[in-house]
Amino acid sequence: MNGLVQSVVYDTLCPANIYSATVMHKVNGDQKIVMIASKKDMITLESKIVDDKVETYIVGLNFSNIPSNAEIISIHCINRCKEFDDFVFGITYALIIENEDPETAETYLNLYSGFPGSSLEAIMENCETLQLNFVPFQLNYAIYMSETQKNGMWLLSGSDGKIHAYKNEQQQIVEKKIEDYFIEFEDTKNSIVLCFGTKSLSDYKKRISYYGCETGYSMFSVVDSEKNQILHCFSECYESPITVMQLFNIHKKTVDIDNILSAVEDDFIPDCNTVNEKEQICLLVGSAVESAVVYMNVLENNLRNAITLTDSNRHQAIVCALITDVNFDSKNEILLGTYGNYILNYVYENNNWVEQQQFDMRDSVYTICYLDLVGEGVNDVVVMSERGIHILKHEPKYIVEVLKNRLKL
Repeated sequence: MNGLVQSVVYDTLCPANIYSATVMHKVNGDQKIVMIASKKDMITLESKIVDDKVETYIVGLNFSNIPSNAEIISIHCINRCKEFDDFVFGITYALIIENEDPETAETYLNLYSGFPGSSLEAIMENCETLQLNFVPFQLNYAIYMSETQKNGMWLLSGSDGKIHAYKNEQQQIVEKKIEDYFIEFEDTKNSIVLCFGTKSLSDYKKRISYYGCETGYSMFSVVDSEKNQILHCFSECYESPITVMQLFNIHKKTVDIDNILSAVEDDFIPDCNTVNEKEQICLLVGSAVESAVVYMNVLENNLRNAITLTDSNRHQAIVCALITDVNFDSKNEILLGTYGNYILNYVYENNNWVEQQQFDMRDSVYTICYLDLVGEGVNDVVVMSERGIHILKHEPKYIVEVLKNRLKL
């Protein structure tokens, strides 16, 4: 995180949670973040130029069909197309009635969609709603293969110890049997799944899936996507709830003077649904008490080669993580957000993960995102803490030096 400075802080009225942010990835490379700013409010961040300076400000969002007594729990956004923007949002919430037991609250899943090219305002008005019979946790979206065709499905973990699967069919949300599409998520050991995900290999014929439970149980599997058949499955048990699990490649493709033309021709925008099996694929696992662990090269080593992120548990529970290249060295770094108010930055050096820096955020860190808020071509680190939104920007001098090195000036 060298060269990052905290430039903007917004106070929020109520704490958010670990499922409170999603990023819209547009086909032209632009990005927009949508956040649960409080238990009831949805926002995005916009920027404008005032007196030759860029100012970032909050814009409230009004998603339809969410009652005033609702508490929003989780949000996720996907773009259904690579040729043009076609966004769909999923939002879960609970209806809270004063003086009643929160465990008896009604819970719902809303899906918002529009036509290709629809504005965010139009999407927010077009809603399908499904009442749930459990408390929702993480909302996700995953790709599966059907007759050699790629299809998508909404996945939602719940208080009933299951991961549920949903599709939007004929303007209606329909629940499907999870084992018919994602066999690896059928058995979650009757434990609440706090974090889960799946990534396809580049040809989509195989996928890697994982989940972590409040009991400390975690699972990692390789699946034949076309046959919906588990090829390999491995598990570990930790002493505390699993709060973070993410798959990633160590190296991250960058553009320099030597490959700039080929990068444009190769469609440089990454596919967020896939990992590159030609590179090392690693699995990050973080828990509430123990230090985080990175399992290296899981396709070859399974879970045998583990590197502990030393002292990553010294600031209380690990709450969230971001894996991306924040120092522009073409290798991904690991950012861990902790309940003890810090972001910890680990880099991969000499076959080991080493802590490089820590950043004091004043409050518990719930989510971390990395995107270009202004459209200047440089990403910002956006952090949702217990009481506010923090924006960390790269220092211009640092960016200039990186640019000179890339262009070999």
